[in-house]
Amino acid sequence: MKTFDGRVIKAVASKFYVSTSEGVKVCFARKRLKAEGNILVGDHVSVAKDRDSYVIEEINPRKNALVRPYVSNVDVCFIVIAPEPSPDFLLVDKIIVNCHEQGIEPILVKNKCDLAIIDTSEYDGLLKQAECSAESGCGIDELVRIVKGKTVCFAGQSAVGKSSLINAMLKSDLLEVGELARKIKRGKNTTRRTEIFSLGDGAYVVDTCGFSMLEAVDIPPEDLRLYFDDMELYRPECRFASCTHIDEPDCAVKAHIANGVGSGRYQRYKMIYQELKERKEKKYD
Repeated sequence: MKTFDGRVIKAVASKFYVSTSEGVKVCFARKRLKAEGNILVGDHVSVAKDRDSYVIEEINPRKNALVRPYVSNVDVCFIVIAPEPSPDFLLVDKIIVNCHEQGIEPILVKNKCDLAIIDTSEYDGLLKQAECSAESGCGIDELVRIVKGKTVCFAGQSAVGKSSLINAMLKSDLLEVGELARKIKRGKNTTRRTEIFSLGDGAYVVDTCGFSMLEAVDIPPEDLRLYFDDMELYRPECRFASCTHIDEPDCAVKAHIANGVGSGRYQRYKMIYQELKERKEKKYD
């Protein structure tokens, strides 16, 4: 039986659309694969022709696997913010933590730069940043260049222009674009499935569903400090090696707030820490 390699680009019910060198094939999964777990969009798979149908024989090892949305083998996450709706930097920091946890490179993308430029100086030196406008096309070519040979997903609040950016990068109108709910200044979520699209040159973009993919941090609270590189820089100066930068005396991180560590970043760090601590306490109550 002839087999060939491909990548799952869409899943609808029990059908999987697999991009291969012989075109996109509609495939079914072997029963043993269904029993072992889900096949995810983004999976690299082996496909075989079985009579008049195509079946997925094997799933190759994954680099990572996200739960919300269900997608695998992501290299880059564009964290999209915009002047309107007002940026939620707590969400941004949670996404950054999750990216590090999953081995995904976070890149802060400031969309709608034709309206206003957002101050993101607290993130200078921590992660790459890009300015663009899906409306005017400014910066879109740079986004495409960044993801050459990589798979990128988009995260952030609704109405910041994630679908518009994907359309601009694909130079098409494949995705439905939601309108900003003017009265409440909140986005209407329009994306309801997960699918990946090829940009060529080995680049893929993920059309992700959900209000704010990756926002749920799930790590021990005492480990949170390891994901804040700007604070970790000063940790060797703390009295205690295990300093969480919350209540310990002689904490070097607190001494560097607004002078090396952004005050906003530190306040959000404490909020995430408290959230993780409360979740841990509930878990063992």
